[in-house]
Amino acid sequence: MAGRLTLISISKKTELWSLLRALIEFASPEEKFLRIPKSRVLGLLECWNAGGIKPKFNQFKYFAQEWKPDVIAIQESHLNPGDKLKLVNYTTYRTDRLTHRGGGTALFIRNSIDHYPTPIASDSFENTTIAIVLPNSQQITVSSNYRPPHGIISTDELNRIFNSNNKCIAVGDFNAKHSAWSLGRRNQNGNIINDYICNNKLILLAPPEPTHFPHNGNNPSTLDFGVLKNFSSGDATSLNELCSDHNPVSFEIDINANIPAITKTLKTTNWMKFYDITKEAIPGNPSINSTKDIDEVINKITAVILTAINQSSKAKIINGPHRKLPPRITNKITFRNQIKKRWQITYDPRFKRKSTQLTNEIKADINQYDQDSWTEWLLSLNPEDLSIYNATRKFSRKFHKIPPILDTDGLKYTPLGKANAFKYSLENSFQTNPEPYDNRHISEVNRVVQHFLNSTRNDNNIKLTSPLEIQAIIKKINPKKATGPDGIPNKALKMIPPNLLTCITKVFNKCLLHHYFPPSWKIAHVLMFPKPGQNQKLPGNYRPISLLSNLGKIYEKVILARLKEHCSDLQIIPDEQYGFRPNHGCVHQLLRVTNLITHGFNSKLYTGGVFLNVRKAFDRMWHNGLIYKLIANKLPHYLIDIITRFLLNRTFKVKLNSTLSETGYIKAGTPQGSILSPLLYTVYTADFPVNNHITNCFFADDTAILAQGSTTKFVIRTLQRGLIEIEKWCTLWRVAINTDKTRSVMFRKGHPRNNLQSLTFFEEELSWDKELNYLGLILDSKLTFHSHIKYNTDKFWAKVHVIIPLIGRKSPLSLNNKVLLFKQVLRPILTYASQIWGLAAKIIDC
Repeated sequence: MAGRLTLISISKKTELWSLLRALIEFASPEEKFLRIPKSRVLGLLECWNAGGIKPKFNQFKYFAQEWKPDVIAIQESHLNPGDKLKLVNYTTYRTDRLTHRGGGTALFIRNSIDHYPTPIASDSFENTTIAIVLPNSQQITVSSNYRPPHGIISTDELNRIFNSNNKCIAVGDFNAKHSAWSLGRRNQNGNIINDYICNNKLILLAPPEPTHFPHNGNNPSTLDFGVLKNFSSGDATSLNELCSDHNPVSFEIDINANIPAITKTLKTTNWMKFYDITKEAIPGNPSINSTKDIDEVINKITAVILTAINQSSKAKIINGPHRKLPPRITNKITFRNQIKKRWQITYDPRFKRKSTQLTNEIKADINQYDQDSWTEWLLSLNPEDLSIYNATRKFSRKFHKIPPILDTDGLKYTPLGKANAFKYSLENSFQTNPEPYDNRHISEVNRVVQHFLNSTRNDNNIKLTSPLEIQAIIKKINPKKATGPDGIPNKALKMIPPNLLTCITKVFNKCLLHHYFPPSWKIAHVLMFPKPGQNQKLPGNYRPISLLSNLGKIYEKVILARLKEHCSDLQIIPDEQYGFRPNHGCVHQLLRVTNLITHGFNSKLYTGGVFLNVRKAFDRMWHNGLIYKLIANKLPHYLIDIITRFLLNRTFKVKLNSTLSETGYIKAGTPQGSILSPLLYTVYTADFPVNNHITNCFFADDTAILAQGSTTKFVIRTLQRGLIEIEKWCTLWRVAINTDKTRSVMFRKGHPRNNLQSLTFFEEELSWDKELNYLGLILDSKLTFHSHIKYNTDKFWAKVHVIIPLIGRKSPLSLNNKVLLFKQVLRPILTYASQIWGLAAKIIDC
């Protein structure tokens, strides 16, 4: 049946091509070679044998912007592994020929389409293959193929492509000729592919007109076509575009599914109108007598703000390219295509020479236009509107396409499957550490906490908030921060009228009086970002960033102010803790550490240090243990109750683009993204073991212990005693230590001691290292800082290469702006902790 359908299409294609020739010959000059208007349909795929894409890329990128295909298949890319090939809004996959010049295939796929690479090994042809995952969970294999002119295609290797999925699309330059799709003589590869299509009930999708026009000889043929498996319909058109001996081919394939498209929405809000709407929509003094009333008022405030934003905003969807070629260039491209078409039909050398001349002119014009546009954009950058810093971030930031994620039951390809895989991984992280533990201590802590929470208490010392305090908090918030699950932006909170400010203040005060933290503010949307240099298929190798309700974060700041005040009065936070404290920073703690080591050098003492790595310090903190310590430190009852409700019954959803996972539940830890979490963690670790012969150094969860002595034996013995006490403390409070990431160094001038006795920690031996990275500074055993200076120098030059288009010699950016970028972006890399290493006696060449 497939063969019969192919035969029917043979005569039609031959007649169409002959008819097209006749129409062109007898048409008037104005009617000749009119460009067929492009209609955007679902499943648009472009295929092009570029014959070397690098010198033609500038024109190709504008072609892609105009046609907006879902997938672009490239053959004969002629690229080396070091060549870059990137297209805006597309992800690129390449298979470069490594044995000799020429060849190579590539695929561009729109970022909005979920997909993953599926490399297929083949010797008889080159290919780049991916699998598209549709919203209905169906998968489609798409393959870009190139068969060099000499050699035979292997059907076994074709089977690898068409057996990879239920639905497959293979397009490209097969160098196969057959009367079923091409004019002229057939060849052996044509017979092989035709028989393969007929025997496997596949569909041939080829344009009715030729796609290949050799430079010498009047024998055009159709070498570029597609083969489909399990598709009902499609269409192929040879496009008279671009500059190659192959025309690009456009495939329109009905895939029976909606493919998500990337659309940019430009939203403008009339904030004065927003102000007027919210002013009339809500009373300033609502009646609130219970926690249920609090939740209802919060829901009303949220609805009023979101409705006011919608009523006072206008949205414009931007689908067009960022920059279009000017008419003078597009007209020249149209004229070049007309001349090129005349040559393809007549093979008159005059048309060939004119087409080549126009192609060279177009290439030069596009290069000049790009350069002029680049110069104009650079000159428009201004530090006052932050555009210069946004430009720097644009060069530094990379788009990361999340690959299939490995879940417990296999790889997940769909956005929902990936989101749920991340959700399960995070749920496992948000659990109390199973080890170490002390059952008797756990039971005692649980008993004390339960007794406290069940007891009736009347607080007379609740410090209420005021509109002035709330207004001061709102004034300091960043209007550009992302919105949380409730959708309220910070910009809207900055524009609320006085009556709404009064209403919010009353809600916060009622929450304080009822010892309440609303459930709607305990929901988080979690974004996942890959950790550099790690396997991105594993969900644990991603860093979660939580988005919380902005209104809830203001309430957290109200609680934080009161919690800080009591922690200061009760002197809960130890002086050794330098994290999240005013007038304290990483450099201060590093100075403290290096001063102690330097004092040991000057006094001819050994200084031993153990630098602990706490496993998931914030994510796995024991809730009841924290509440127990709040009770033991005699914090006000209302704060303990609020923090308890703040911690318990929290939920989250992982967000991938617009897809949300199932609801996940947090059983332990302080909420990531919450402003309360750092202080709560420092309270939790405030009773860390203290030893008169050991110096404790804390910066949040980065913990180090140092000991000094005239002999290494004394230092090791002292550190070992300290580690035993830390083991007991970790066991009581369920804190897990990564012993494989915990480092120990013996600091001493002179010859190193290689026979030092190892320390033991949680039944694991800690070997002595020559250097380690602590708070971003590489400390070596002699404090020469050679390694740190080399690391910083390499990091500096890597950043220079990233932003060289902005600060390079050929950049038209003003000198003042270049100096500003150096001071704000580059200099901090070199000068971090320079107070410590800047006076190093001998440094390596930079």
